[in-house]
Order: sequence, then structure tokens, then C-alpha cells
Amino acid sequence: MRTDDNIIAGGITRRQILCALGAVGAGVVSIASNNSGAAPIVAENQVPRVKLGKTGMSVSRLALGGSWDIDQEVLALAFSRGINYIDTAEDYRSGNSERGCGQFLKSIGAVGHSPIRKKVWLVTKSYFHHDLDKHLPGSLERLGQEYVDCLYMHRIQDAKLPLDPRVKETATALKAAGKIRYFGFSVHDQPVVECLNAAADSDFIDVIMFRYDCHYYPREDLMKAIDRCSKKGIGLIAMKTQVGAITMPDRIDPFKARGLNQRQAAIRAVAIDSRVHSICSEMTTTEMITQNSDAFAARVTVAELDAIREHARMVSHLWCRGCDSICRTAAGGPAKNLAVADILRFLMYHEHYGKEEHARELFAALPPSARDMKLADIADWRAAEKACPHRVPIALLLDRAKERLA
Repeated sequence: MRTDDNIIAGGITRRQILCALGAVGAGVVSIASNNSGAAPIVAENQVPRVKLGKTGMSVSRLALGGSWDIDQEVLALAFSRGINYIDTAEDYRSGNSERGCGQFLKSIGAVGHSPIRKKVWLVTKSYFHHDLDKHLPGSLERLGQEYVDCLYMHRIQDAKLPLDPRVKETATALKAAGKIRYFGFSVHDQPVVECLNAAADSDFIDVIMFRYDCHYYPREDLMKAIDRCSKKGIGLIAMKTQVGAITMPDRIDPFKARGLNQRQAAIRAVAIDSRVHSICSEMTTTEMITQNSDAFAARVTVAELDAIREHARMVSHLWCRGCDSICRTAAGGPAKNLAVADILRFLMYHEHYGKEEHARELFAALPPSARDMKLADIADWRAAEKACPHRVPIALLLDRAKERLA
């Protein structure tokens, strides 16, 4: 057997992956997994690519989120589908995510400065925003790489960071040393608008990953911030796009008749925004890889988009946007230390992402005062709900969190 025909995982060969990456001669590629439930894959069904803003890098419009114990078969199938974008972080599974990604990249020869490595877009992240240079070496060692394509400040909550001269100095030095090619940040909830606007005013932010789903469509301030970053040439990556999986009633579900599930519909609803270059999704099974990549095979119809927007309007009050300083202040003293936004986010992981165990682990890792649900029982959530700009039923959701997480 030729070297590039070696099986990587799930019956997928190295040559098939390289064809999908464009690292060997073109041609139709038929790929079947050992998993009997996996459908054959042909080149025509590959995830499309797009230039990532001013970086000029060709990246897949679907990115593999790696906040889990990486499965080599899942990664192999993702790459065979044309997904060349891996997102991981130093803290994901205590570094095991980076190790798993590194193992896979080594198996296909995507190491050093090889031609194959240059076809891959690899991102890692760190919470240590002012000590990135001290933490990146550990990530590179776990990944088995000489550099990453982009380094993110992980989940920033300070809109001053994209303009901080100390951060710029570190990013510039890491680029000069060849340890990173580009630099950016991720922002989950608040203050997403302020952080995007700061990036548009900055001169060293190349890529941003931010929370964006159909529930955010009505936010005019967010739309304007996205526009500013887009015009600046900043690469824009959407995450958390499948919140709630829409849960549209069958009677008004226009996707079911076309053989699509609502997770696919949620991805397509974001993919229609041409300002967004890629959608980062945690895909832990081969089935999720297949379904999410298939979501790009057909365009969203006007009827489908209208249905998504209408349903988002009806249920958007059920999702916490992370601005819990407002509700905690209104609820009064007992709730001031309760991590409301984190708890409701973990509840979302439990109920809608199928990550029950992980959600409970994250809840248990909170400081005792931040997860003391006795405080939730005595706080004035009626005042908090009245103060919430999104009318989230906080008391109801905290009761569910207490039942499922505590």
C-alpha cells in the first residue's frame, strides 16, 4: 500500500484526506466510514471554502470545535469532508483536546512547515490574556506544532483588551518569532458589541470568534458592530449557532419535509450571513459531522428563513445573554455572588447540547458561593425578571438548573 493510502481512522485513508484538503491531485473522492451508519462522501458534497478576511487563508465554512476528548475517527471524517479548520484551547479537557488534535495532524503529516500543514487552519486559545507568551509554548508542545495559525484571547469580557498596547506588543512579538501567524479573541456574551467595536478600532486584531445565532438578528447594535469589523477585513467566526436547536413545532417546521433537522436549519440561518466566514461547531460524532456539513449543500429558502426568524422572535426570551450583572443587582443582596449567566449556560449545555455530564462538571467547578442554589431560593427574581432586557424567566430556569445540575 502506498504511504499516502494508509488508513487514518474509520476506514478513511490519508490520501482521501489529502484530496479533500487539496494537497494532492484533484478528483472525485468516495469515502466510507467503518461505521455502517455513515453515508458515502463525494467531493461534490465538500464543505465550501472562503477567504478568511485579511488573512487571505482559505478556510472551510464549517469549523470543528474541540472542547471535548478528541476522537480520531471524527477528525478524519471532518477533514475528508473538506473541513480544514480546527479550534481548540489549552484548558479544553485539561489539554487533552490539544493532544488529540496534535496526534491527528501528525498522522496526516500536517506538522512543521510542510505543504500539508499549510492547508490547515489551527486555532488555540488561552484565558491568560496578559501572559499569552508564557502559555503558548505548552499549547504548541501538546499540539506537536511549531506554530498555530491564530491565537485567541479566550472569552474576553473586557472591551479594553483589543486596544491594550501590552497585548499588541505580545501578539507582535509572537508573530515575529513565528509562533503564531495571526491574533484575535473569542467573546461569548456580554460585552460582545463593545468588544467587536474595539476590534474595529484596533490595528492588531485579525480574527474574532463570537456568539451569534438567529436570536441575535434583532440586535441593531450587533449588526452595526459586525459591519464595522467586516469592512476592516477582520475574520469573523460564529459560535453557539445551534442554541436550543430551534425546537420548532412540527406544524410550522418547513425543514422536515426536505429531510433536514433543525440543527442544520440553525447553521444555515447563520451561514446565509456572508459577513461570517466560518461557523465553529462542537461535533463529537461522525453523525454530527455528516449532518452539519450537509447543511451547506442547499440554500436557505425565503420561507425557511422567515420561519427561523419568527420562531426566534417567539422563544428568544428563553436564552440568557450573559448580562447577569443586571438581574443580580435587581434581585438584591442574596444573589450578588450567584453565577446566574454561567449556571443558565450550563443548563443550556445540559438540555440542548446533550452534554449532561459535562454541564454538571462545570457547575460543580464553580466556587461554592457562585453555585449556592439556596441563594436562588430567597432572591427576588420577580424584580430581576422585570429588569432583564430580554425578559428571561430567570426563576423558572434556575429551578430547572437546581434539579438538573446541583
